[in-house]
Amino acid sequence: MSRLKPRHERFCRLFVECTNATLAAKAAGYTPRSARNAGYRLLRHPRIAERICEIQRELAQTHCRNVDVLLGKLETVYRRAIDDHHFAAAARAVELQAKLAGVAPVAPASRVRRLPSDTNEATKRDSALLETSAPAPQEPPEQAASRAPRSDDGHDSSE
Repeated sequence: MSRLKPRHERFCRLFVECTNATLAAKAAGYTPRSARNAGYRLLRHPRIAERICEIQRELAQTHCRNVDVLLGKLETVYRRAIDDHHFAAAARAVELQAKLAGVAPVAPASRVRRLPSDTNEATKRDSALLETSAPAPQEPPEQAASRAPRSDDGHDSSE
């Protein structure tokens, strides 16, 4: 295959990453105004379509090799865990192997509970919310009476 222009090669690589022709065209250097048309036009070009398929094949092969290496490492962890009677670790290794192989169900996002990254910030935020929503504390009657206006002779004006 003949070499592509640098901008076209950039477009191909970016398109494989984001799968959006307009975004790939903008990132490859096309103006925002012409990016949509350029992306569409580039995807219809046979040499560019062929290069995109080539890049995708390379990534798939690399991914498969990486997954195979990781599966092999997890198999080693599993065997060692079984030999050492660490059954929880062995079960976790099997779970990770299943996820990598694509045979384990992924938990729905609604079940995933995310914790704040900075607990101090979360505590401050929660404290601020409590202060704004909580009613003002009531004063004991003795303190309220001590603040009541007094007459010039030192007695309460209410008497």
